Amino acid sequence: RAGGLDLGDAEVAELTDHTEGWSAGLHLAAVSAKACRAGAKAGGFRGDDQFLVDYLHSELLSQLPPDELRFLTRTSILERMAGPLCDAVVDWTASTTALAALESSNLFVVALDRNQHWYRYHRLFQELLRAELERREPELVPQLLTRASEWCEANEQPESAIRYAQAAGDVDRVAR
Repeated sequence: RAGGLDLGDAEVAELTDHTEGWSAGLHLAAVSAKACRAGAKAGGFRGDDQFLVDYLHSELLSQLPPDELRFLTRTSILERMAGPLCDAVVDWTASTTALAALESSNLFVVALDRNQHWYRYHRLFQELLRAELERREPELVPQLLTRASEWCEANEQPESAIRYAQAAGDVDRVAR
C-alpha cells in the first residue's frame, strides 16, 4: 500500500506470503504492478518478473562464481534439498557443505529442520533460478528431474519420486 497500490487484505496477504515477507520483494512487486499499469494481482508477481530478475542479477547472481551459480540453477528443480539428493542431481560430492554455507550466508536458502539436513529456496529465488536454468540449459532439465526421481525412489520417498518423474515426462517411471 505504501508503494501506491490499492490491494485488498486478501491480496496483500497472498503477496506477503508469496514473497515470504521479503521487503525488497514487496517493493519490486509494487514497482512491477505500477509499470504494467494493470490491476495489481498478488498472484501475478513471480520469480521471472523482469524487475526482480534485473535486481537479483545485478545484486547477487552476477557476483557468484560459475560453479556456485550452476549448483543453484540445477538444484532449483527440487522442492526441498538435502546434500545427498543434491549430489545425485548435480553429480557432485560437496552439496551438504554448499547448502550449509548458502544458508549461513543468507542466500535465500532456508533450513527446514533443526539438524540442517533439509533445506529449501526462498520461493521467488527458486522461481528465478528455475527460469535461469530453463534459459541456460533447457535440455538438462528432464535429466535433472529423472535423477531426483531416482534418488527419491531409492530413498523411500515415493510421492516425491512420482512428482519428479511426472515433471520429467517419464510416464513409465510414474506408472511403475
